[in-house]
Amino acid sequence: MEFSAIQEMISKIDGVINVKVIANETDIEEIHILANNLRAPKQIVRDIESSILASFNYRIDRKTISIAQIETDEHEEIKRIKFGGISVNTSENTIHCTVNLYYNDEEHSVTQMGIKTSSKRRKIVAETTIKVVEQILGQDAIFDIVDVIESNTKEVSYVSVLVSMLVSNNEEVMVGSAVIKNDINEAISKATLDAINRRVQKNNL
Repeated sequence: MEFSAIQEMISKIDGVINVKVIANETDIEEIHILANNLRAPKQIVRDIESSILASFNYRIDRKTISIAQIETDEHEEIKRIKFGGISVNTSENTIHCTVNLYYNDEEHSVTQMGIKTSSKRRKIVAETTIKVVEQILGQDAIFDIVDVIESNTKEVSYVSVLVSMLVSNNEEVMVGSAVIKNDINEAISKATLDAINRRVQKNNL
């Protein structure tokens, strides 16, 4: 396994300043993280777990992850796209999904329809969410859903969404995750936003 690639990916996670992965020939033994104080350590650990699982199909033991946080001069941006609601309905062979998002106190909504297959049922929520984001940004065809992955641990069930972004012919894959509480569709939409919002807040789109 390319442990150097895992280390490089972790370094790109929001809040991570520096990372050191210690591994033997087959397994990761320790992951040491230096992070800023803008995100809770549990959020960073969750992102590390879901990113490694989604990208490398490797399930990391969270006990191997240690995080040290320091004060920085960074300040969290106040502009953020917020989840407003979701509606998913099926009829015969089709599925209809409506996602509502808020940005600057304004509501934006998109409805999409797709064929009612098991894979499409998971992806259409993420696809509809990115369409609303593109509507908010006033830009078309900059995001694509790579995959939607549902995972379970002893403590929690969560979903990870891989979003591909294309800007100025440069492609980047981002990962977002959200805990599944009552509605997996809501979790998928929030995980999609979790991936995209970091770039929106940094004004990199």
